[in-house]
Amino acid sequence: MQTRNRIRVEEGRAYWAMVLPAFLIYLLVMAFPIVLSIVLSVSNYDGGKMFGGDAWGFAGLRSYARVFTDPHFWNALKNNAYIVMISVFGQLPLGFVFAYIIYRKLVKWPGFWQGVLYVPNIISVIVVGLLWQTIFSPNGPIAEVMNSMARAGFQSKLELLFTAHGGFTITDDLVQNILNLAGPAASEWFTNPLPELKELILSYEGAPHAELLGDLCNLFVPKWSPEFLTKPNLAMLPILFVILWMYTGMYLILFLANMQKIDVQIIEAARIDGASEWQVMRFIILPSLSGTIVNSAILAISGSLSSFSLIFAMTGGGPSRVTEILSIYMFNNAFLGRPNLPLANAISLIMVAVSFLLIGLTKAVEKRYGGKED
Repeated sequence: MQTRNRIRVEEGRAYWAMVLPAFLIYLLVMAFPIVLSIVLSVSNYDGGKMFGGDAWGFAGLRSYARVFTDPHFWNALKNNAYIVMISVFGQLPLGFVFAYIIYRKLVKWPGFWQGVLYVPNIISVIVVGLLWQTIFSPNGPIAEVMNSMARAGFQSKLELLFTAHGGFTITDDLVQNILNLAGPAASEWFTNPLPELKELILSYEGAPHAELLGDLCNLFVPKWSPEFLTKPNLAMLPILFVILWMYTGMYLILFLANMQKIDVQIIEAARIDGASEWQVMRFIILPSLSGTIVNSAILAISGSLSSFSLIFAMTGGGPSRVTEILSIYMFNNAFLGRPNLPLANAISLIMVAVSFLLIGLTKAVEKRYGGKED
């Protein structure tokens, strides 16, 4: 009996010797910050007496009331909702379709396409943000292409005008037609457009015609700029596009890996029985991946609500904070200007609550309508 008790004591000591370090680390890294965040969110902490502030005190739900009455919070929540939707209803369906096409080898070189679609996911988020910030900038490649197309179109119309008027013989009719082609841009450059433009064109006498046409394009063709994307109803579009482009490959890999677990003989038997590709996808692949789809949706929701680096690198919050999301909203209150830690912690806990709510809805939908994996 004593031997048995001694063995139990030794087993207990061995158990706690192995579990206690991990448990203490968990308390330090996870549990303590969560409890501290809750305490701070209902306090009036502003640095404490050590930093010249007031002593800690209980402030109730004052920070939460301030969050819910702040229009910037609702704008950030709306932007996060856009990201959740593009993740759940954009990345997941595209990732599934691409994975199915590669799995069924409906395209040539499936390994190549798998690598191409996954590459954006392994690039540094900061690098991706700065890259797309440059692409969408007024001096980026999109603006350059649009400006080149506008110049080429305007120059071809100029050439047609000169040809219709017998070459580069300058007449009042030719100048008037050029002014008509230029539209409102002419009045921006000339007080009396007809004689002033005619005098300008005549000054090119003896110069190469291409030089004249090029300078007229520079004068009258308006510069295209993506500044319209800074409008409140459009500012999130570039960000949503980049998020869709960057993370779809991750879900492709998740779906493809789980598709490869499906017994190929089941699919072959269905095809022999006359099932189409759509029927194979609808009645075999989708039910087999129901759990994977739900887990991917949970991953997409949690990732969408914790997004920070990509959007911060692309916009830093954006003009008038139109692209601000909850994590950036929390960051601004925690670290910019005069920090408001109770407010920042209240925001973080609201983010957690929203995440749990959406994940719970996802699980409820899966329980109600989802299939079961074999």
